[in-house]
Amino acid sequence: MLSKPFDSFARFLELLRAAPAEDDEARAAAAARNEQLTKPPGALGRLEELAVWMAGWQGRAIPTMERPQVAVFAGNHGVAALGVSAFPSEVTAQMVKNFESGGAAVNQLAAIAGARLDVVPLSLEDPTSDFTKGPAMSVEGCLEALATGWSTVDTEADTLVVGEMGIGNTTAAAAIAASLEGGDWVGRGTGVDDAGLARKRAAVEAGLTANADAVGDPLAT
Repeated sequence: MLSKPFDSFARFLELLRAAPAEDDEARAAAAARNEQLTKPPGALGRLEELAVWMAGWQGRAIPTMERPQVAVFAGNHGVAALGVSAFPSEVTAQMVKNFESGGAAVNQLAAIAGARLDVVPLSLEDPTSDFTKGPAMSVEGCLEALATGWSTVDTEADTLVVGEMGIGNTTAAAAIAASLEGGDWVGRGTGVDDAGLARKRAAVEAGLTANADAVGDPLAT
């Protein structure tokens, strides 16, 4: 793995576009095999859909999960200072310590699945900027974060589960979703009251206005 896999959004997009696509033949073979198994059709519910999906991406009719990886990335959001969460930003670091000590639900789920678990704090002492006033990150900062994620992935993993932790994260997620898809994505997150929900919605609306030139563009967003 290169120490610096990309140094621009253009190169990042080039790598994404060069990535292999789903194998339609393997997916079709997996779907056909599923219909021949001794069980009522659809008896395994969503598990059947996931198995066929995995077959397509692994390029084989019978998918395997022998080397799964769970990666949890943690970051702090500047917008949290506006009271959009029921908890202060300090909780992010506390949760990371809990992950690292094996005390969180994700630790137990990873252990049951026999998965490698990587917990990656992203400069918790240096939150992103308040996106209601402009960009949350510089292009350079975004590229650095993307490169960290890229380099965290085990190239031998056959299944990857990605998660994140960070106070203010659902506010950032709602803003990203609204930028790319439109609509109102704001919810109560950690359980904010009505006043907190109003602050959260106002923050997202202000963020969309302050970053109007990025709306609809995934990397700019």
